[in-house]
Amino acid sequence: MKRLFNILLAGTLLTTGLVACEKSVEDVHYVPTTPVGKLLLEECPEVARMFRDTTFLVTVGVEETDLHIQTNDGYVNQVYIIKVDTNVPGVRMAVSMPYNSNNISGGWNRQTLTDMAKWMDAPGERVAAMVNGDFWQMSAPINPRGPVHRGGVVIYDEWDFDEAVNQQALSFIGILDDGSMFIAERARYEEYKDRLIECTGAGVMMLADGVNMGGTYPENQRDPRTSIGYTDDGVVYLLTCDGRRTFGAAGMTYKEIGAIFQTLGCERAANLDGGGSAQMLIRHPIADVWQIRNRPSDGAERPVINGWAVIVEEP
Repeated sequence: MKRLFNILLAGTLLTTGLVACEKSVEDVHYVPTTPVGKLLLEECPEVARMFRDTTFLVTVGVEETDLHIQTNDGYVNQVYIIKVDTNVPGVRMAVSMPYNSNNISGGWNRQTLTDMAKWMDAPGERVAAMVNGDFWQMSAPINPRGPVHRGGVVIYDEWDFDEAVNQQALSFIGILDDGSMFIAERARYEEYKDRLIECTGAGVMMLADGVNMGGTYPENQRDPRTSIGYTDDGVVYLLTCDGRRTFGAAGMTYKEIGAIFQTLGCERAANLDGGGSAQMLIRHPIADVWQIRNRPSDGAERPVINGWAVIVEEP
């Protein structure tokens, strides 16, 4: 009898253990806590699931949201989004150049975002954030694929389109003389050239007048990417995603990023240089140091030919 009791007790414990085991691995989906995370999970057609989201204030008018998401195709990605409200007094976008210099008489230079920020940062014109800029011809002599305007000076007004890299030199991102951001196709550059205070070339336009254009080029190609989009009420979004890693950072397609910008309410968005150049930097709000927020696929910062900086009027 005692043996029978022990067998029944063991069976009961085993059954209980199995139930407990099943319960412990129950698939409970993460519920986002940030406004951007909630919006993208609820309304973005390309975001299927979210594993983590955090938001923090970089400085007044500038906030960053970091997202760990899964797209509809099952790929997992790390996405970093900086929201820049240019309606806040003293907050603006500007082109960054190596050594904070417009001089290219000796040829084009490259510099890391961290060093660009250090050279550009000054009292009253603090660098709050920065992303890499235009594509560039990597073999010497190097040059950007599109035009460069900086502080009202036209540094370069040429296009270097190459069929071998036909996703580059397709569009431009600029700040007009009224302070608003403007993104348009390469064919419209001459029309706006005299009004562009800041400008770099760009690649695929993923959003035009609120319509997702991201499927124009190979839809399934995934890479680390940096992109910029803007709303019609003065909000600019900078987006960088990691990629080329087997676990947790597959890279994103133009269509997926276009859908994110569309969900954020942007009117236009364009892709900048990607791959190992895809990088995002902030001035850390607590430690007061420059920090690369993403994990560049090169494994370290890659020097680039130009960038887009968020400038704030602070001491």
